[in-house]
Amino acid sequence: MNVNQEFGRDYLQRRIVTEFPLARHIGIVVESADDGTLVLEAPLAANANFKGTAFGGSLFSVAVLTGWAWVTRYLATLDVAADAVIQESTMRYLVPVQGALRATLVPPSTAQTEKFRRMLQRAGRGRIRLEVRIHQGDTLATEFKGVFAAVR
Repeated sequence: MNVNQEFGRDYLQRRIVTEFPLARHIGIVVESADDGTLVLEAPLAANANFKGTAFGGSLFSVAVLTGWAWVTRYLATLDVAADAVIQESTMRYLVPVQGALRATLVPPSTAQTEKFRRMLQRAGRGRIRLEVRIHQGDTLATEFKGVFAAVR
């Protein structure tokens, strides 16, 4: 079995629903997870506010879990036994989301991932800054930036 299949969509879906009860309640589904893309989605119906648009807390949760999923998958592909946690974050809410909450990870650069890998090897811990975007149609609706830490 190759790494993409072993630590892909099904692997992350199992981890998310097992480790984050909130993810089950808000309906998070791993749409895709491979070396090129990582996308999580949740239905609007389970995450709507009183105006019928996505609740800010749900948008934040989907974005954080998208970053967590990337780090978790990356650690698994390196065969590094470490836990990923969010260390700091910012979220910009630009326009209301009126459909599915579809969070897409902006792939980190090779330099970022190499630095993260070297820190993990050398010190047994590392940090990486990730960006996740949620769109409303073609318009950027939210922009999440977070630092994720991993410790062996």
